[in-house]
Amino acid sequence: MRTDLAEPLRAFLEEAQESESVWGVSDCSKWAASWVEQVHGRKIALPRWKSREEAHRLIARAGSLEALWSEALADFGLFQCGVPQLGDVGVIETGRYGQVGGIFLHGEYFAWRAETGVAFLVPRLIVKTWSIV
Repeated sequence: MRTDLAEPLRAFLEEAQESESVWGVSDCSKWAASWVEQVHGRKIALPRWKSREEAHRLIARAGSLEALWSEALADFGLFQCGVPQLGDVGVIETGRYGQVGGIFLHGEYFAWRAETGVAFLVPRLIVKTWSIV
């Protein structure tokens, strides 16, 4: 277990609960990317968007959210992993919203930055996971 990430991740999650999600700033992709950036101390080169519509166009152009993340995270130097550990990031499939990005927690839990705050859920399908260490 990655106990060194537990406290920083808890603080990161609490901070997100107290702020509004903004497309292109703190939506599910940018939020998870900011977690990786906090751990590594450098920026991820994700495309820029300012609205849900722009984000969806970029995702469609890439082929999927997973494809968009795969390119950016490969360039950053993160690699796919098998079973996610505390603090790893990934893309899951949801019945209502399609693919969403977020951060894996203890056990099978996943934190997703929804428009209404941080949602905690157990993924029905993990599309891809990247180890942050």
